[in-house]
Amino acid sequence: MDRFVKGKRKATEVAQSQAGQSKANVVKCRKYDEAYLALGFTVNVVGEEERPMCVLCLKTLAADSMKPTKLRRHIESMHPNYVQKPIEFFKRKLDQYRGQQSRFVKATTATAKAQLASYKIAYRVAQCKKSHTIAEELILPAAIDMVSVMLDEASVAKLKTIPVSNDTISRRIQDIANDIEEQLIEKIRGKRFALQVDEATDSNKDSLLIAYVRFVDFESLNEDLLFCKYIPKRATADELFKIIDSYLTEAGINWEDCLGICTDGAQTMAGKRGGLQALIKRVAPKAQWTHCIIHREALASRPLSPTLNDVLSEVVIAVNYIKTRPLKSRLFPRSVRRWALITLLCCFTVKRDGSPAAKCCPECLSSGNKFKFFCRKKA
Repeated sequence: MDRFVKGKRKATEVAQSQAGQSKANVVKCRKYDEAYLALGFTVNVVGEEERPMCVLCLKTLAADSMKPTKLRRHIESMHPNYVQKPIEFFKRKLDQYRGQQSRFVKATTATAKAQLASYKIAYRVAQCKKSHTIAEELILPAAIDMVSVMLDEASVAKLKTIPVSNDTISRRIQDIANDIEEQLIEKIRGKRFALQVDEATDSNKDSLLIAYVRFVDFESLNEDLLFCKYIPKRATADELFKIIDSYLTEAGINWEDCLGICTDGAQTMAGKRGGLQALIKRVAPKAQWTHCIIHREALASRPLSPTLNDVLSEVVIAVNYIKTRPLKSRLFPRSVRRWALITLLCCFTVKRDGSPAAKCCPECLSSGNKFKFFCRKKA
């Protein structure tokens, strides 16, 4: 029994000692007083805690340093030359510090405006399909010249803060492209759409897969470029389907919403069993395949009449012959204008009632011979 009572007393004493230590650990922080400015200190709020900050070195001390003795020790040890300065001196220092803060906010605002202007310039460069260096080499210098003449040098200084380097414009264009792509995906996601797909080869001999999407947005039919991807391997139906499927999966677009697929008549695209349309119909049963009308027109233009085919072939040969020779390329437009003027003057006469009457002349009949003579001349 005694042991139990003694143990209970010890537990009570330990609890009381811990409570006393916790109360001792609570430090009462002093509040800032305006009189501390005479010692060269103002207040800086960190979180919800007031801390003294020196107006000379802008150093923020700990919260427990909010005492006149510690503040005086700081200025005597760190700034002994300013110990005897009056309070007006420290007020001026405080006003300078606050002015620097306001100027920093203004500079931050100007930087935000400069970034917006940089994005607008990059958007214009991308629309015109110009080199990224044109912003730094032409657009910004021209804008500076115009502003220096029409406005003042202060406005010129603001223009010079706009970042328009080659790499910056490239990043801006990529950011704009990503944002436009995200907006387009948000419009398509959860709605019915149709795809138009084609495979092409660029000037670098790279094989590309281009996909357009058509969808309804606010009761209007819209069509836009969905993506343009490189084909790393052979352009087979399986490879093309993998590219389209991976893109739609990453974008969160469901195949069930696809109602149509439009391609050319190639076996890779239009094959009913192993073509791209067959692979798409397996995951999108509602999709209907259509043959691209532009490719159908190209196919329809193949069986031409022999006479028209001979005429077009001769025209192509003549155009290629003239365009590959610089001298004839310069002289040919002048000759054509002279032949047209002669044809206009010689081929029409006027009847008594004032209506034109067609009339052929030897000069007009010899225009073909003149063209042959022009082509035979040595360039």
